[in-house]
Amino acid sequence: MRVLVLTKPFGDLPPGELAEQLAEAGADGADLLVRDGQTVTPDTSWRMAETAKALHCNGLELGQVSTDLISADSESERVIGHCAEAGVSQVRVGFYRYDAELDYTAGLDRARRDLASLANLAARHGVRLVLALHHGTLHPSAAHASLLLDGREDVLVHPDPGNQAKEGGEHWRLTLDVLGGLDRVGCVGVKNAVWEPDGAPGSWNCRWQPLADGGVVPWATILPGLQELGYTGPFSLHVHYPADDPLAAVRRDLGYLRGLRSGPFQSRPFRSEPFRSEPGTAPPAR
Repeated sequence: MRVLVLTKPFGDLPPGELAEQLAEAGADGADLLVRDGQTVTPDTSWRMAETAKALHCNGLELGQVSTDLISADSESERVIGHCAEAGVSQVRVGFYRYDAELDYTAGLDRARRDLASLANLAARHGVRLVLALHHGTLHPSAAHASLLLDGREDVLVHPDPGNQAKEGGEHWRLTLDVLGGLDRVGCVGVKNAVWEPDGAPGSWNCRWQPLADGGVVPWATILPGLQELGYTGPFSLHVHYPADDPLAAVRRDLGYLRGLRSGPFQSRPFRSEPFRSEPGTAPPAR
């Protein structure tokens, strides 16, 4: 099991320090977030090679770069070009947001055109794009992502049961079946969340919490299920909840994730199960 760590909680650490912290946490590599306030930003994408070198010197890989890019422009050309120069083969694109005030069909058509332009740009650099399943977008589920991809085979998909739980959840096997199997999966996002009362009567809120504390996503079922199906691609661990010590938070969640791989449930016969809440957590909103 290859576990990358999304670098978001480490902020703008210099490449060497970032690599040392990820190595100390026990990661196999980085899912490098390119965003303002991070080690590499859109304006400093030339630091990609330096970051890749620092990771390699610490025995780690730069397994994926995550961006906010959604169409082909000068920034996309620069960032993806530097990714290619650094040996990055996979780039996660940004989010095509859903706007209830706009016409859905028109928004979907525009997103398709933007994604096509970005995919063509990436192909020129020998880089493959990955589309994450994400709440609040035109691609929160496998079915919606398939509509956006519109038959494109050059873009992989990044299932993320934690993100999907924010919109009520989707059975992980259904996700794979709709996408067409593991060949369409570029990476799997790993995080967990809980639903809790949100003050007003009948109102609920879904918030991120440490993976090691459980939540509504049944990773003890999903992880061995993916392994039994033969998934060999990377996982990307996300620490989105507040953490005073990012290194300690990542180390704890990473240890928990690796423990699931070797836990006693491994010997259970595989069976398909829906999302279930851990004891003491609220069910997803319907």
